[in-house]
Amino acid sequence: MHDVLIIGSGPAGCTAGIFAVRRNLKTLMFSDSMELSLAEEATMIDDWPGDPGINGMDLVRKFRQHAKKLGVEIREEKATEIAKEKGSFAVRAGGKIFRAKAVIIATGSRHRKGLVKGEDEFSGKGVSYCASCDAPLFRGKKVIVLGGGDTAVSHALLLEQVGADTVLAHRRDELRAAEAWQNRIKKSKVKILWDTVCLEIKGEKAVESAVLLNKKTGKKEEVKVDGVFVAFGTIPTSEMARKAGVGLDRSGYVEVGRRQETSVPGIFAAGDCCSNPSKKIVTAAGDGAIAAESAYNYIKGLA
Repeated sequence: MHDVLIIGSGPAGCTAGIFAVRRNLKTLMFSDSMELSLAEEATMIDDWPGDPGINGMDLVRKFRQHAKKLGVEIREEKATEIAKEKGSFAVRAGGKIFRAKAVIIATGSRHRKGLVKGEDEFSGKGVSYCASCDAPLFRGKKVIVLGGGDTAVSHALLLEQVGADTVLAHRRDELRAAEAWQNRIKKSKVKILWDTVCLEIKGEKAVESAVLLNKKTGKKEEVKVDGVFVAFGTIPTSEMARKAGVGLDRSGYVEVGRRQETSVPGIFAAGDCCSNPSKKIVTAAGDGAIAAESAYNYIKGLA
């Protein structure tokens, strides 16, 4: 029997673990080693206080090392189910059952996929969602990035940096990315196609071209590309929470109160899977700290 089980090992989960063990709670954190958190995929993070310009993989590695050093037990297994038992919770992972007095869900979010014809067919065959993972594979090749937010712009800049001929296609006439990212791409050689959507990704065994449509002019053209990086935003990873009876909002995010409590007493949530308005690493870490404190109060009967 543990005091707290934490599902997810990104910024929110690791911070929750750090604060839980500091409260002397026996803490177990599940880390799905088969899937990177979105923070790990970040090519460069310059809004984490005290460590500007750090690579996402390096930052999350520091989080996990910190949590482990303080005594958080980490299992490289994917948690698949949460069940309420009398006076405790049971979490299934790796074919085993683990029990605790409280649970913190920190499952984050995942890429929005399947919006372009051919995207699923060519996933891993020229279609990618992670520039920090795959950019070196496209050195000297032509790629197109779809999207206009922070992720899309950072992907485009990294691809240009590694030597790819990079185009960014955005369906609007202005970017949604933060001003800092916009200033960087303006100074780069990345070509931006405004008011442009991708209708289809085509090829034989791998990506060979993309069909683009200019929404203002109505012009459609097929351009030769070796890769397509999709950055259409994210959706919450909240299926496990829903199955456990935890309340979700209309967009599928876990509904939480000021103390990161969910609709199920004893289950807390933190990070990008939550309904909190800001989806940043720094706010995810804050959520994790609050969730751990709330779990402590719940376990000790102080809530």
